[in-house]
Amino acid sequence: MNALRRPVPAIGSAAALKDLLGQIFPGEEVGLPPHADSLLRFHAPLSDQLPATCGAYVLTYLLPARGFAQLDGEPLGAEDYMAHLARVTITASEDQGKYRFPVDSSADPSQQGTSPEGVARAIAIASGGQLASIPVPGRDASGRPQLDGPRWEALLDVVAPRFLDGAADVIFNYETDQLLAARDAAYNSETLGRADASVVIPRDSWGVGHFAPMAALWRRPSGERWMVLLNSFKERGFAGIEPQPTELMRRAVVREDDRGGGVLLVVKHEAADRLIKEVERAGVDVRMWTNGSPAPSDWRWSPGR
Repeated sequence: MNALRRPVPAIGSAAALKDLLGQIFPGEEVGLPPHADSLLRFHAPLSDQLPATCGAYVLTYLLPARGFAQLDGEPLGAEDYMAHLARVTITASEDQGKYRFPVDSSADPSQQGTSPEGVARAIAIASGGQLASIPVPGRDASGRPQLDGPRWEALLDVVAPRFLDGAADVIFNYETDQLLAARDAAYNSETLGRADASVVIPRDSWGVGHFAPMAALWRRPSGERWMVLLNSFKERGFAGIEPQPTELMRRAVVREDDRGGGVLLVVKHEAADRLIKEVERAGVDVRMWTNGSPAPSDWRWSPGR
């Protein structure tokens, strides 16, 4: 087994992430946002998510990393509180005693989980309206792929400088099976570092929809863009650090599993209008999507929320 496929210690700082990526992608210029240290410091000690909370789980470290630590005396790092704010629907068989706050439940697997509108709700409420979400769906209103190759690259061109200067966070809602299999034996430092990594490493077979934020973005010597995801399951990748090609993420947010996917851009409220206009000028529609999990009944996204 490759030395960097064994379980690794939690990656709790930007320096530790740079060291890991330097071993996997030697000589490559990996871009990290200025708040990467805070993101990793809050992500590293977390245990794995509860069964249906992935969208809410992301916010337990993303919001504290942005300086939003509590709301009404409740810590925003508490997964059950964020699940409540995001209106998560848990599995009917799950012990509701794990949750101190009300959450819905369902025996229908297609409804279990977090809706993207629920994530946007939690961001808006937990930040007191200081942060806003900009939803970019993978497919258009007719169901055809919106984020084809050119539009995806145009979107990344708009988002990358904001992400890398710390002005935006990027959360993906995606089909896992379009990505590299981050638990496969071939997903190791030697293979990931190859120019043909996206060809020789198999695709995932997890069979779920998921939420994860971006923690790094760069171009490899081949010109191919790659990113790092922070996963809510620490056995994936390297203690939850998951390098992936951005082209596979494009396919993952378009999805082929009859569910909706997309990208949530999270910015300061006052920056939202300008970014929406830039995204739309790039030929990409801004619109909330649905992924099967029920949206909040008491809150609807609109520009600036």
